[in-house]
Amino acid sequence: MPLSDLKRHPRLTISPTFLYYLLATTSLKASSVFRILSKYLICAIILANARGLPATWHWRVFWPIIKYNLLFLAFRVPNFFATVLNPGERARRIAGYIDRTSPVGVHPFDFKIVYRSRVSVDESDFNMHMSNSSYPKILDFTRTKMATHLFPHFLRAGGIVPIASTHFHFVREIPMLAKYEVRAGIGAWDEKWFYVVARFVTIKKGSTSKPDESTTAPVTPLANSERESVAQLVNSSQEDEEGVTLHTVAVARCCYKLGRITVPPSVLMATNGVCVYPHEVTNAMGELISGTVEDKHPRYSVDAPPFTWTNHAQELALNPRKLREFYKGAWRKDPTRWWDSAMGAGGSMDGKLKKRLEICRNLFEGMDGVRQFGDHSN
Repeated sequence: MPLSDLKRHPRLTISPTFLYYLLATTSLKASSVFRILSKYLICAIILANARGLPATWHWRVFWPIIKYNLLFLAFRVPNFFATVLNPGERARRIAGYIDRTSPVGVHPFDFKIVYRSRVSVDESDFNMHMSNSSYPKILDFTRTKMATHLFPHFLRAGGIVPIASTHFHFVREIPMLAKYEVRAGIGAWDEKWFYVVARFVTIKKGSTSKPDESTTAPVTPLANSERESVAQLVNSSQEDEEGVTLHTVAVARCCYKLGRITVPPSVLMATNGVCVYPHEVTNAMGELISGTVEDKHPRYSVDAPPFTWTNHAQELALNPRKLREFYKGAWRKDPTRWWDSAMGAGGSMDGKLKKRLEICRNLFEGMDGVRQFGDHSN
């Protein structure tokens, strides 16, 4: 309508006050909607990156240790008041608790721990897969959980588990938001180093057949010898399960410290109850030991513990101060070397350990060899 016609119809005129009110109301509503959307957006971003917030890594790493100590405290306090007039009964209950929370009778190569999680948004890359940089973080959580189950008494004595190096072999990517498991076990050990083998796998629900082999090329090219080492190490600890897809294999080389003192892995495992099969146990001279326990039980357990636990390790586990001194070097003065018996030193176990140890060493020696590539003076 032309402006001249608008002037002829007073009812159609719009006052400046009404225009100002209309614009102000519209602007206020738009501002309110924007603030609400901004709040929701900020909350969504925080929730999506919750695992990357400050202190969350520390919480996830130390939670297994905190949980173990809380459970132990929850047992000791009621037990103390219930047996305040009967110290003998209190000691018996504590011994039973120590037995139940220790890997008594577990074979080193049979020990397995499972860490379950889901690929969160902050752990994914722009390809909507779990980022390669997230695997070391998840491995930290797995190693801590493994330590609380495998070496609980070493942690109570104040020990720490520093990691020296890690090797990753990427087989297939894990999609974002997918559930996965990290199955960790003992690869091998020597006088100083302890090798942890972890397998990142996903499980297909309702699957009745074995998953197809991966056709995805490895992210990191490997030499033929290194591929063979990884394959042998995976096959030596792999479960034949239907619907399980292998995504990544990680091998971590760790050592165990009490202060500045390095504790041998064999001493650690034996003092926490780990032992080889009865037919593999040897004496100080490397000779096989036979007895009635071996005939009745094909493997040791809490109900049928090895003599290395009942005669030596259990007493140390019940006395943290004595155990700490043992880790600091008192084991060197023990002529019986009962921990070697628990690990089957000198028997058939030596061949198995040597084979696995050679595979683990080849992985890290190969990586150590490429250090010279950056030295232009050679």
